Amino acid sequence: MNFVTYFTYKAILNKIVDADTLDATLDLGFSVFKKVRCRLAGINAPEMSTPEGKVAKQFLVDLLPLNSEITVESKGYDKYGRSIAIIYLNGESINKKL
Repeated sequence: MNFVTYFTYKAILNKIVDADTLDATLDLGFSVFKKVRCRLAGINAPEMSTPEGKVAKQFLVDLLPLNSEITVESKGYDKYGRSIAIIYLNGESINKKL
């Protein structure tokens, strides 16, 4: 999929919701912060109600420790209002690892 980049933010990872969704606090600059729910662009993981979903979430948990400093590259919004994003840790795309 091709996505347009709207904005790139430094952020802190607050929570991994499931294997393709996370919560983060974005640093908007000038001491302004915003908590957002992000869906990982191009990723469609199994639902948490399945054994595969639990394994997939654990894989993401192992890749992204809570409170990690991450970079969030905004790609727009999905139909549920979540930000669609590419997530980077230490300059590496987490989306590509999934």
